[in-house]
Amino acid sequence: MSDNGRRYAPKDATPRSQNSREFKLNLSEDQLNHIDELEDLQGYAGSRAPQRVEESSAGARSARAERNQKKEAKEHKKRNRVKARKNKRIFAFTWLAMVILVSLTLASYLIGGSNDFLGVDRMDSEVEVTIPENVTQEQLTDILYKSHAIDKPEFFSLFCKFTTEMEYFEPGTYTIKTNYDYKQLVNTLQSGPDLGEEITVMFREGITVQQLAALLEENGLHTADEILEACNSSNYDSYSDVAAITNTSDRYYKLEGYLFPDTYQFFENDTVESILDRFLNNFENKLTDEMRDDIAKSGYTTDQIITLASIIQAEAADTKDMYKVSAVLHNRLESGAEHDIYTLDCDSTVYYPYKTANDAPEGFVSSYSTYDNNGLPAGPICNPGLDAIMAAIYPSTSDDCRNAYYFCHDSNGKAYYASTMDDHLMNMAEAGLL
Repeated sequence: MSDNGRRYAPKDATPRSQNSREFKLNLSEDQLNHIDELEDLQGYAGSRAPQRVEESSAGARSARAERNQKKEAKEHKKRNRVKARKNKRIFAFTWLAMVILVSLTLASYLIGGSNDFLGVDRMDSEVEVTIPENVTQEQLTDILYKSHAIDKPEFFSLFCKFTTEMEYFEPGTYTIKTNYDYKQLVNTLQSGPDLGEEITVMFREGITVQQLAALLEENGLHTADEILEACNSSNYDSYSDVAAITNTSDRYYKLEGYLFPDTYQFFENDTVESILDRFLNNFENKLTDEMRDDIAKSGYTTDQIITLASIIQAEAADTKDMYKVSAVLHNRLESGAEHDIYTLDCDSTVYYPYKTANDAPEGFVSSYSTYDNNGLPAGPICNPGLDAIMAAIYPSTSDDCRNAYYFCHDSNGKAYYASTMDDHLMNMAEAGLL
């Protein structure tokens, strides 16, 4: 067979002897990774094995990339561990600082509250506080804080919430020490104010507000000016009869007529409000439901009846005479115009709020004068007693005054009644008034 018919078969390499040494090529990782060496190997292999070289080069690149990724991931984890340890130390330090700061703040706050509870570190002085009726926890705390009796209102409020019954606080004015602890404060304010000695004062029927104020001052119960100022305030509009007054600006004293004359027991440290409350409460209690119903049926208001009663109180000689004087005044108010009588013409109204011309300033003209003004004056001219109020509600119906429009009294208090002016002039002559 010719050589052309033979298939070329390369000869086997010369067999290695047992003593021959095995050759190994040790390359570093950097050498294997170097792209130029791979390209040299590819050129050396020639055109006979381009695919194997390309595959070998791609595999090497892939292996290198994988190794680089692993290396970068490892280094990233290492950096994260270092960073985490550092962040942990910063967080621990910050947290510890916050805990210490909060603890110190809380401790300072609690120590301050504890000291206030015990009255520690407060100045040793006295303050005056006034507790109103039905005081609430919030009101009491605010009053004591503003007066510097306490420094920590939230602690006192909490103390009251869990230990104190608010309904046992006594209204009034108290002098307390600023270094009292909370328990001392509460006990003092619930025991009632130190009212001092008891003072008994009698107020006669028909006393005016000015006279009443002067009498209170004489007994050491505030000044007359304080009483008079209170009598024109709106502090007593909780009383229905006082609240019903609509012409306050026309009156000399708003409470005139409603300070019921009686004998009262006061204390030297009573407030103006508590003193006047006693008069007004007494007035409300004296007017029964039956009397109020009859006033409503009469066509007069309560204020008009009290105004009429005050004039009766000032004009009548005695209780019996009150009912007859009332009849004359009712006749004038209700049917006087039929006899050309339009005014009440009562001397007791001429100088009000003063009793006489000598008491009044020179040239004084009262807006209450029933000689100059028709009908009833703007308000009461004094504080009438119960008899005068009853007479105003229930005037006499006796024959001698049923149609009477005039009355007068002699120096002994004897009363004369007349239906005409002529008869009245005769009565005045007989009474020694002409």
